[in-house]
Amino acid sequence: MMIDILIRGGTVIDGTGKARFRADVAVENGRITAIGDLRCMEAKKTLDAEGMIVSPGFFDAHAHSDTAFLQDSSCASKLYQGITTEVTGQCGSSPFPSLPERLNSQDEWDCESLDEFIRKFEKGGYRMAVNQAILVGHGSLRAGVMGYDDRKPTPDELEKMKALLRRDLESGAWGMSLGLEYSPGFFADAEELKELGKVVREYDGLIPCHMRSEGLKIHDAIEELLDVGRASGARVHVSHLKIDNFRVHGNAPRAWAQIEQAQQEGVRVSADMYPFLASCTSLTIRCPKWSLEGGDEAVVAHLQGERRPEIIESIRSHYFNAERAETCLFNDDDGYWPEIIGKTLRYVAEEYLHTTDYAEAAAEVLIRTKGHANCIFFVMSQEDMLYFLEKDVGIGSDGWALSGDPEKISNKPHPRSYAAVSEFFRLAREKKICTLEEAVRRVTSKAADMIGIRDRGRLQTGLTADITVFNPEKIAPRSTYLDPVQVSAGVSYVIVNGKIALENGVQTEERSGKFLRKER
Repeated sequence: MMIDILIRGGTVIDGTGKARFRADVAVENGRITAIGDLRCMEAKKTLDAEGMIVSPGFFDAHAHSDTAFLQDSSCASKLYQGITTEVTGQCGSSPFPSLPERLNSQDEWDCESLDEFIRKFEKGGYRMAVNQAILVGHGSLRAGVMGYDDRKPTPDELEKMKALLRRDLESGAWGMSLGLEYSPGFFADAEELKELGKVVREYDGLIPCHMRSEGLKIHDAIEELLDVGRASGARVHVSHLKIDNFRVHGNAPRAWAQIEQAQQEGVRVSADMYPFLASCTSLTIRCPKWSLEGGDEAVVAHLQGERRPEIIESIRSHYFNAERAETCLFNDDDGYWPEIIGKTLRYVAEEYLHTTDYAEAAAEVLIRTKGHANCIFFVMSQEDMLYFLEKDVGIGSDGWALSGDPEKISNKPHPRSYAAVSEFFRLAREKKICTLEEAVRRVTSKAADMIGIRDRGRLQTGLTADITVFNPEKIAPRSTYLDPVQVSAGVSYVIVNGKIALENGVQTEERSGKFLRKER
């Protein structure tokens, strides 16, 4: 019998943390069918893995690629890192769910349900090179029922939210993500989160959380999430764990102690992070929460109205001098002011706007970009980052599946989209953070267990053939902050759902990724 694919001569690291061993791996009909000495087998395709590691396909534990297939099906930024599955629908945002009367007629991908979203993907003939396990975004759920109002839901609205959440979890969503630093998520109180958490618990889903604070109030924010876990019984998860304010750098041990203590008490809590010192999000995050009621348009309106001074003072608390303004790098403007891309707030203020009032300059950027300015913020310390990285955390990019062709990318995405996993392997190797077996576990079985995926994340017979073959000494990023559109090095083969997506370090035409549904 001739099998589909034979990976010959490699060293297997199976994703469980066990010691490596030399073995061949057979793939047939999308499954791993044999692992061992398979010299007598014949295959339609034989891959030479001599001198390389054969492992389960890697997971990106936190990604925003929900509709990235609309721009590019290659998912090259992730595939070249060896990533075969992304966990999406993060930070409270997903393309669904919504009540029919609240659907956005301007956005075809604003969907009523998970089923409708996947149906559009499949019937539209769209493709993607890697898999997605998608969550229900709490912010999308809230906005889809009650808009962007700063208030508690009525009992009827809360029941509608629970019903929509339950329906999509029943259809195979993997949990509910929270974005408590963004509108409308930050309008939700503890009662709302706990009640929705109980629904997630019914389906043993995960609640990843972009916490209400990752800086000055990080310890309070961690406790809030842990309380949701305690009250609901659901599995909770700290998204992109970091400390992003220079005033509280050095607090990583205290933050991690909170998580460990809760685990010892029985709270099911986990975390992921990306191994970079800069975050990336909208400039509106520097504005007071009340100004975001109504979204980006509301911020711009307030900046042109009577309450402008209040917003300016909120921004000034971050950008009060040239040194702080230098930590803000514009990487996307949605096409409104392209000259600022790749420039710092300090540069834009002094060279373009001829001012050293950096808060006023930031306000002008928001007005000119209609609130769509996106920034890379250099706000973390290496000491904190490395402390967290040495702990048992998953690795999530907080980025997108993007093209590897610079001609197709109009902005300067954060390098994490192209290099979160490969940079983790580089740091693990050079900083001696952990063994290679442990590094593989943290981006395979650990990530699969966190989200609840049972048929991937381990190199075992009978499981789905998502496989990565890489050089442990060469896997590393090429992407930089000023030249980010560069795929990672060191990965030779990637198999997704039994199809060869990367061969000899070059992407093939296969686009075998799919939306994975959670089975009850």
